[in-house]
Amino acid sequence: MNYTSCLRQWIAVALSVLLVPFVQSGLYAQGPPPGAYAPLEAMQLDQLVAPIALYPDSLVAQVLTASTFPGQVNDADNWIHQNGGMPPGQLAAAVDGMPWDPSVKALAEFPTVLDNMARNNSWTAALGNAYYNQPGDVMNAVQAMRYQAQQAGTLRSTPQERVFYNGGLVMIEPVNPALVYVPYYNPWGVYGAPIPAWGGYYWGPPRGVVLGAGIAIGFGIGIGIGLFGHYGWGYHAWAPNWRGGVVVYNHNTYISRSTTVFNRGHFGGYNRGVFEHAGRGVPGGYHPGVTAQTAVYGHPGAARAYHPGAAGAYHPGAAGAYHPGAAGAYHPPAGASRPATARAYHPPAGASHPAAARAYRAAPSRPAPKAAPSGGNAKAPARSPQKAEHR
Repeated sequence: MNYTSCLRQWIAVALSVLLVPFVQSGLYAQGPPPGAYAPLEAMQLDQLVAPIALYPDSLVAQVLTASTFPGQVNDADNWIHQNGGMPPGQLAAAVDGMPWDPSVKALAEFPTVLDNMARNNSWTAALGNAYYNQPGDVMNAVQAMRYQAQQAGTLRSTPQERVFYNGGLVMIEPVNPALVYVPYYNPWGVYGAPIPAWGGYYWGPPRGVVLGAGIAIGFGIGIGIGLFGHYGWGYHAWAPNWRGGVVVYNHNTYISRSTTVFNRGHFGGYNRGVFEHAGRGVPGGYHPGVTAQTAVYGHPGAARAYHPGAAGAYHPGAAGAYHPGAAGAYHPPAGASRPATARAYHPPAGASHPAAARAYRAAPSRPAPKAAPSGGNAKAPARSPQKAEHR
């Protein structure tokens, strides 16, 4: 082999090595990048929300948001196991100083819920990714499962919680707003016809809760939330906006700043309206509370309106957000969710005291001030007539 032939071979090898990255990038450009979010269909969403769909409304809102922080959920659960014996007032003050998202702090009031999310951490992460990418679809899935449980006769009012219709929505609230009971039930059998279990999910009632024959839903000891209510992240600061397909925190649409979710910065980019047409996983006769057109973040263009910015920055959200009562000053609503103008709250990632607008100012030792009305001169539509409770 002469010198010229050898040189040509070396040049060919060098060029092939240099071209490999360009070929790979071209291949990936033909489809979604590895690890991209795969939108879920109605049946999959039913399976995913089944373990929490029958929780009280505010607890559902906390769980959905906290699930976008599966790592923090594990950290909080470990911390509670080590420090759960503290007096409630000291525990609440200590939690307030932790570097967790407000939703994770709120779940410190409910250690069995936190423990279940940590035990089923892969399910928690899947729920968080689904809520972040398909918030409207996830909200509809919760309502669809409640509707199905009512049709099966397993969801009705009890001495612990009220179950009632409001404008076609199934609402669940504690009878005593200062005392919250966490319901325990078999998530794969309580909805009438059995549904397939979410892969890898472990379920078992906590110690002291026994589901006897004919009892579909049981309750443990009521949890008093007064001491935690002094902080802006307490139980009554959270609510689901069923009509807008988002979680509301202190009067504002709450957008997670998790750094581990798929498609970070594109909240709601995969809302697909999977409950708007009949099909597998959609109960017969069910009418979704939110559609792809009415969702606060109903399409990719709306999702791109969110850009992670400075801590405490607010960006006007679409109309249709629910305004719960101010934290620590809760009154049982005669109706429930009311469309009104909202602002989107973007907490700083990992910050222990998220900056907030008028609705919330974190303070370790003082009650949060009452929220000022948002939306300027916008008037909320009249509430829909409330129907009788289901007993």
